[in-house]
Amino acid sequence: MRSRWSDADAERVVAENAGVPRDVALRTYSARLLGADQALVLHGGGNTSVKGRAKTLLGEEIDVLFIKGSGWDLATIEPPGHPAVRLAPLLRLRALASMTDEEMVNELRLSLLQASAPTPSVETLLHAYLPAKFIDHTHADAILAVSDQPDGEAICRVIFGDALIWVPYVMPGFALAKRCADAVERTSRGTVMVLERHGLFTWGESAKESYERTIDAVSRAERFIAEKRRPHSTAASSITAPFPKIDDVLPRLRGALAKLSGLASERAPIVALDDSEAALAFARRDDAHALVETGCITPDHVIRTKPTALYVRAPRYDDPAALSAQLEAEIAEYARRYDAYFADSCARRGVTKKKLAPWPVVFVLPELGVCATGRTIEEARIASEIYAHTMATMSAAADIGTYAPVDRLDLFDVEYWSLEQAKLKPAAEAPLSGRVAFVTGAASGIGRATASRFLALGAHVFAIDRDADALVTATREMKSKRVAHATCDVTDDVEVGRAMEQAVRAFGGVDVVVSNAGNAPEGLLHTERGEAALRESLDLNLLAHNNVARAAANVMLAQGRGGALLFNASKSAFNQGPGFGPYAVAKAGLVALTRQYAVDLGARGIRANAINADRIRTALFGGGVLESRAAARGLGADEYFRANLLHREVTANDVADAFAYLATAPSTTGCVVTVDGGNAAAFPR
Repeated sequence: MRSRWSDADAERVVAENAGVPRDVALRTYSARLLGADQALVLHGGGNTSVKGRAKTLLGEEIDVLFIKGSGWDLATIEPPGHPAVRLAPLLRLRALASMTDEEMVNELRLSLLQASAPTPSVETLLHAYLPAKFIDHTHADAILAVSDQPDGEAICRVIFGDALIWVPYVMPGFALAKRCADAVERTSRGTVMVLERHGLFTWGESAKESYERTIDAVSRAERFIAEKRRPHSTAASSITAPFPKIDDVLPRLRGALAKLSGLASERAPIVALDDSEAALAFARRDDAHALVETGCITPDHVIRTKPTALYVRAPRYDDPAALSAQLEAEIAEYARRYDAYFADSCARRGVTKKKLAPWPVVFVLPELGVCATGRTIEEARIASEIYAHTMATMSAAADIGTYAPVDRLDLFDVEYWSLEQAKLKPAAEAPLSGRVAFVTGAASGIGRATASRFLALGAHVFAIDRDADALVTATREMKSKRVAHATCDVTDDVEVGRAMEQAVRAFGGVDVVVSNAGNAPEGLLHTERGEAALRESLDLNLLAHNNVARAAANVMLAQGRGGALLFNASKSAFNQGPGFGPYAVAKAGLVALTRQYAVDLGARGIRANAINADRIRTALFGGGVLESRAAARGLGADEYFRANLLHREVTANDVADAFAYLATAPSTTGCVVTVDGGNAAAFPR
């Protein structure tokens, strides 16, 4: 590991924060350096501090500790992320024999200089009691690999010599703070403090010194691992051809988890897939199952990944139905083991707790990869990234000795620690939470409006369009981590299949389809030009919708959670316009297609509905179509858009609202909803 410190960059951060104390600006800079390296800290992990002086409202200068606040991530921290805490009252607390967590948090908040500041880190007292000015705490992979050992202290003494301060495992909080302070006071040469099976502390009189001591300590551990590492054995693969298909396996996993956890139909967890070579190599280790079952590399990760992942042994990729049954059985067995762990831990600790969800969060699937689940893709990716480092650390620990992290009882203490659970903010349940929507023609018009509306309602959206540049622009402007995209020509069933697989790879499955892409060809059917236009229209405005619906239905059936197939038809299906036969015939067929899917798949919980929109001002009316259609009705352009019973122009957002309604109408199928401002001649019959 190399130092990323740059004097020039450090001074630039100081200059950018002119109103901030220099030490706090430098603290911000070095904290970001730590946070930028996932081998050191992950997603809110670790904490940093600097001691200094600050003025009270009365103008008194007092000693303070600027300490990372709850909710801040080191990778993106700003100066307010290190709120100032009065140091004197914290130091006086050390005289207490004990303190509850609630009492500790109360004292920390009472000591803040600004009442509105974030709650200081749960390890604030530890930082306060160490005498150094700058202090860095990380959960470096290499440090955990050498300390998660039965003889971790002996290994660390070989690596660090007299510089080591070794602290046997204690749960974070007041007791750990006192133990660390006592350990530091007993030595005069210690500069590296390793918390057994927990992490690393370094310090210095400058931000640079403390940071570079972290880098040096981790580098020493990395070199030791490289020198001592022995080859591991690879298990013979139990997988026979065909090898797993992502768009078949992930929906089954997602569906099994949703079913057992009691989620409503058409809702399921979001899945993040790691099929990197590192993930596949870990799953092939002959000790992979044993490592997974041993537990987290540090207790700090338990709230994100549960005590263990679920290693699926010999998955039945050759038999989809058997695979679904296997996944359900293994998830149910995991939950039974979790229930036993919870009951046993409560009994041994003599406590009563409210049990958390017993379902696995991370799944190791040989020859497919590692799947992490969450309520959102961001939550799933956090678990996935944490587990990527978990696998690397487990492997390194096993290859140099014996992987031996904290035991289950210690994990229980942290998993059910109120101060850790406070990091997981409950998400409000939105109308389309837990649903993945596949939207075609999403770069503009109705498709773009619908994708945006679905995102606003909590859905994850996979957007496709054949206009690559417009699609990139549209999805970028949606400014959401819950949207992904792919370029696709929906008239090509191979491209549609590929796009559907990409959607499954992105989010784990598909629950709602908005099949919207189309055009508006004109022509007289009895003419050669009209017949050619009809054939092209049937390809895009009818058959392409079946390409999308067929691909989506296969995913939905694999999930076993129902689904919604929503089609953008047209009032032309019921009320044709002069010279508009190529469009009207195809759209009439699309209404029939919708109803057929409703009949065929209703028993499997898959709903099929259509929107009949009319005269929506989109690119569909470009190339002279607007002028031609208005002239056919004897109207001007603007008048054409308002020529309905309500005398108002209908917008793409109105259509998006209707699609959102149909996506959330569990008892509606085979329905055609008009969004046209009122057109008596086109009332559905």
